[in-house]
Amino acid sequence: MERKQLIAVIALVAVVGGALWLRNFFSPGQVVRRQLFEAVAAFEIGKMLGVMPKISRSYSDQWGGSYESLGGNIQSVIETYDRIEMEFDIGAVDVLDGEVRLGLEFVVSGTYEGNRGPILGTSIDPCRATLRWVKEQPGWRLKETEELDIPEYRKELEERRDR
Repeated sequence: MERKQLIAVIALVAVVGGALWLRNFFSPGQVVRRQLFEAVAAFEIGKMLGVMPKISRSYSDQWGGSYESLGGNIQSVIETYDRIEMEFDIGAVDVLDGEVRLGLEFVVSGTYEGNRGPILGTSIDPCRATLRWVKEQPGWRLKETEELDIPEYRKELEERRDR
C-alpha cells in the first residue's frame, strides 16, 4: 500500500471512530448518566444549586413527591449530615422517544454528631429506584421516580403510594 493510501485509510478510520465516539458521547443515555454523576457530586459537597437544576420543575411521583418536596428532603439531608457519600450502580438504561429510564441501586452514608454510618440503604440491602428523565429546555431533567425501594422506609412508601 502506498503512503498516500495508508494516510487516507488512517484518516478515514479516525473520522469514523471519532463520529462513533461523538454519537455515543451525545446519546441520551450517556447525557443522562453524566447529569446523574453531576447531581450526585453536587449533593455530596452540599451544593443544592448543583442538584436542583437536574430536576424538572414538574417533577412528581406516586408517593406525592414534587419538585419542592424533593428539594426539601435533599436540603434536610445536606443540613443534617456531614461528609455525605453516595455510592451507586446504574443498571438498565432504556432510551425511548424523548425520555430515558434509568435503574439505580444506591447507598447514602454520612456523619452525624461525629458518628459515621448509613443514611439510606446498606451494602447488603441498598436502595433501588427507577428514574424517568425527559428532554426539556435547556436539557435532560429528572421528571419522575417510577419505582422506589428504600429499606428504612418500605412501610411508609407503600402506605403513601397512589394516595
